[in-house]
Amino acid sequence: TGRPGSTGKTGRPGSTGKTGRPDRAGKTCKTGKTGRPDRAGKTCKTGKTGKTGRTPLKGGGRPDNAGDTAYERRNKALAPYDKALQKNPEDAAAWVGKAAVFLRHRMYSDSLKAFEKALEIEPSNPAYLYEKGFVLLQLKRDEDALQAFDRLLEIKPNSDKTWNLRTSVLCRLGQHEKALEASEKALAANPKLAGAWNAKGSVLVDLGRYEEAIIAYDAALKINPDLSRAWEGKAFALYNLDRPVEATIAYDAALKINPDNAKIWVGKAMVHLKLGKHKKALGPCSQAILIKPDLAEAWYCKGLALAGLEKGEEALGALDRAIRLNPDYVEARKARNSLSSKLGFDLDDDEDEDEDEREEGRPEVRKSVWTKREPTSEIIKKSRGYGRDQRGEGPKKSEWTRKEPKEEKTEKSWGQGREQRGERTERSVRTRRGPKGEETEKKVGRGRETKK
Repeated sequence: TGRPGSTGKTGRPGSTGKTGRPDRAGKTCKTGKTGRPDRAGKTCKTGKTGKTGRTPLKGGGRPDNAGDTAYERRNKALAPYDKALQKNPEDAAAWVGKAAVFLRHRMYSDSLKAFEKALEIEPSNPAYLYEKGFVLLQLKRDEDALQAFDRLLEIKPNSDKTWNLRTSVLCRLGQHEKALEASEKALAANPKLAGAWNAKGSVLVDLGRYEEAIIAYDAALKINPDLSRAWEGKAFALYNLDRPVEATIAYDAALKINPDNAKIWVGKAMVHLKLGKHKKALGPCSQAILIKPDLAEAWYCKGLALAGLEKGEEALGALDRAIRLNPDYVEARKARNSLSSKLGFDLDDDEDEDEDEREEGRPEVRKSVWTKREPTSEIIKKSRGYGRDQRGEGPKKSEWTRKEPKEEKTEKSWGQGREQRGERTERSVRTRRGPKGEETEKKVGRGRETKK
């Protein structure tokens, strides 16, 4: 071999065959075969590579699994674990691997079954217990998750992450004092755990201790400034302390990190409403609905914004939607009833009876007319003029709403004065004149007839 590029013979061989070195621009020698790829990683027109070690697939395919469906990717990921379990059904690690695949694909029930299989083999494995508790949380089985975490803490009492998750479970169960104790234990085990500070802030917010909650959120953000949950929690605490400007700044920081969180958009809209900026609140409400159309809080917020803009019918429609999504949404019901009363619409709402029946725990609950009957627009249309109908009066229409066309009215009113006075209506010759040619014929010979 000689010097590359001068004689056309190959120089230093590449890894795949007889290749030469490219020149500085990344081009190949005169032989047309490639050597090293250029700096951009591109190969020559022949399709052969040098030291990259990868060759393009036939038919223009991709070397990765980007073309596979989620079902195919899941099955490929499960295949090695299924193969291992065929050889040894008591392989706990294989069961955990299988559970992790299901968890990644949000198949929580299947993931739980696999974790339970692993725990049958190794019942005291703290990692398996932690994962089982986490999956139970995703399935909203809070009591079962709490039992899993308690079992784990018996084995590993200083597990900061377990104490942190236990805080969240207790908070969801409404046991806020116990949740606060759990958060303190998590921080005692690891004071630099941002999630534990955030969990403590959430508990303090639920207890109405907003100033302390802000301190906890600030501690979390000092450790992890990109924790959107902490920004959101801090914003909510500031909102409740009547500090709307600071709350807006915190919500904007949260949205910068996580713009696809519908609840953060709702929070920002509520701050605008507090400042009396109803038109400005509509934007965040619409964004929240766009992200999550079934979020009742977003429709409630939109209803309040529309009501503030004096768009009563649209506001009732939005509040109606919020109640349909969440029939137990007390604030939405109160806002809807207050607005309908203000507008004078009789919606035939059985809310008081509904609440009594819910308190008594009856199995069959009578729902509001808004959740089972006609849409808001239809009810409003029917309720117009309702008071006059009850008094036996017909709806009074304005003269301007039933005017006749100008020409028709002119014809009817022509000579109206004479008819009222009992005089015979005389028509002008001009109003009953025939065609011009016919009139001329009549005039011609009129003198002769007279002479005769």
